[in-house]
Amino acid sequence: MVIATECFPEQTARPSAGAAADTRRIAWDDIAFEVPANWELAAYHYARGDLVQLSLEDELAVRMEVEWIRPQSRRDIRRMMQSYQQSARKLTSRAATSGPVEGLKEGWSGAIYTIRESAVGYTSGSLRDVEHVMVTASFCCPEDSLICFIKLHFLPGDHESPEGLLQLISASFRHFRDTPMIPWELYDIEFDLPRHFVLERTHFDIGAKLMVFRWKHCRLHLWHFSCADMFLKEGTTVQEWVTGYLNGFGGIKGPVFSLGPDGEIQWRRRARYGLAHREEASRWCRNYRIGYRRDLERNQLVVWVYNFRSPRDLAMLPATPASRHGMEEQVAS
Repeated sequence: MVIATECFPEQTARPSAGAAADTRRIAWDDIAFEVPANWELAAYHYARGDLVQLSLEDELAVRMEVEWIRPQSRRDIRRMMQSYQQSARKLTSRAATSGPVEGLKEGWSGAIYTIRESAVGYTSGSLRDVEHVMVTASFCCPEDSLICFIKLHFLPGDHESPEGLLQLISASFRHFRDTPMIPWELYDIEFDLPRHFVLERTHFDIGAKLMVFRWKHCRLHLWHFSCADMFLKEGTTVQEWVTGYLNGFGGIKGPVFSLGPDGEIQWRRRARYGLAHREEASRWCRNYRIGYRRDLERNQLVVWVYNFRSPRDLAMLPATPASRHGMEEQVAS
């Protein structure tokens, strides 16, 4: 199974030409774009009608809102564009100044607004005028396979150029429409998965980030643990730590994990769930594939558990790559 850190196929490679050192790429659910390096994922939401929404923030506030949809008909396109145009008219009526953003890539259109509002001063307690900038943009894929809308927020003191940032986003934006593998890049995570796997839920914590994907009846748990050297102390092997963590994890109840005679990670069914745990039975998936990889360069430990029904389901996962960048890896059945 490929959980590829810095091993993207050519079609998902990070753009290098013109990419500044103080930017990073965000990749989520078949789109990717460059943003300032200190921007991170704040929230995500999957709405009805195949609408995906992301919010990105810096150390102080939400800086970017992006949403996209894969239209099923021309009616969807008209509805989304009408919604965007209505929002633009409201912003124009509120703005002190407004104008187009030039220098965007084909398919993009953008506008910049200067908005003056009254706010209470932190120290004086009196009302004062505050000026901030908002940038909006829309992108319609030439094949009508994707429509994307963006809002960028700039407060006094923000150092980014509003026009330059939107130009960067439009130049680096990619839609992985037909590629068999799609990239996921957020926080300190980078990996590719087959596009058939759909994100089901997440749990992001400091030092431990879990993403759960599904494909038909199968389920894939994928963890990225940061600062691996802090918990893999002398005398504790990777296999021992992974086994203990999985046994303590409450989200996988059917099996119990143990070390085999050669130190490999094994699993067996818990006695009280002779046939299957009810969660497994609902999908009739009673088999597991466990794997891990330690990345010494990033000081990360990547762990995955694939719950599947039959050996044919394993064909949906690509083979685990050869060790590189100082990684150790194991796949256990």
